Amino acid sequence: MPTLRARNTAALLAAILLASCARNPAVTTASPTVPLRLPAVLASSAEALPPGAPGFARADVQSAVKAPGQGNVSRAMVIQLTQDIHVFRLWSGPEKKDANGRTNRIGSWWTYDPPRGAVDQYRVDYEICRAWNDLSWVATCTLRKGTIVAIGPGNSVSAETCGDSTGKEHYPANEQHWQLYVYRAFERIGPDKELDCPDESRDYEADPRDLARPLPRTRPTP
Repeated sequence: MPTLRARNTAALLAAILLASCARNPAVTTASPTVPLRLPAVLASSAEALPPGAPGFARADVQSAVKAPGQGNVSRAMVIQLTQDIHVFRLWSGPEKKDANGRTNRIGSWWTYDPPRGAVDQYRVDYEICRAWNDLSWVATCTLRKGTIVAIGPGNSVSAETCGDSTGKEHYPANEQHWQLYVYRAFERIGPDKELDCPDESRDYEADPRDLARPLPRTRPTP
């Protein structure tokens, strides 16, 4: 039978845990061993695939899931779409290009929830380091019926992974905000392929106070 001291210690630990959850309502303490379930928002447009199902390997879960502190997702399930869905990706805009002259408009990581809220909160919700993405523009594309992808809750990101030598920028794992992983997205994009994206002129520059709102477009000087 536990001693009075042991019971008091257990009660104190429980109180600390509850206070922590109250301060961080977006971060859950669900056990990583609890099986993932298909999100309600996808219930009518996707089905879960078990390991070994035809096409399961196309999702490449091994690439999607990483160890704590390394980003991506902490665990994943594989789904196949039963109808087309819209997917969303924030990117750094047409003016920011890499050494090969490419933007970061197309990549492996997307959401099935439309972006909204302040950009700083979005960065926390989806564990996106500042060095990775400016999160200033929004692209809306269509993921076609039959596509097989991985989805799961966002993984934690350490300051080292963010490349922040000060140790200030880091993000906790988040069980509420799931991400969608399109393996080899560059090979799967096109009007007759799995990922159909309109011309980037259809994208919008987002208001950093609310990503759901486009900033007013400036007219070009005559």
